[in-house]
Amino acid sequence: MSRYMEINGVVEVPDKISLEIFLSQFINFCEENNYYFGGGTQEVDENGIPIQ
Repeated sequence: MSRYMEINGVVEVPDKISLEIFLSQFINFCEENNYYFGGGTQEVDENGIPIQ
């Protein structure tokens, strides 16, 4: 049996970390712990507004 966790928030990272780098690190974390992630991602500004 599994448990499910919903994440709704913003992660603040240094300027040098792109969305691609962050996602790679996040997916590695999930895989190393035998977790699965499903959902979407987008880059936002400091006010939470999506960056187009």
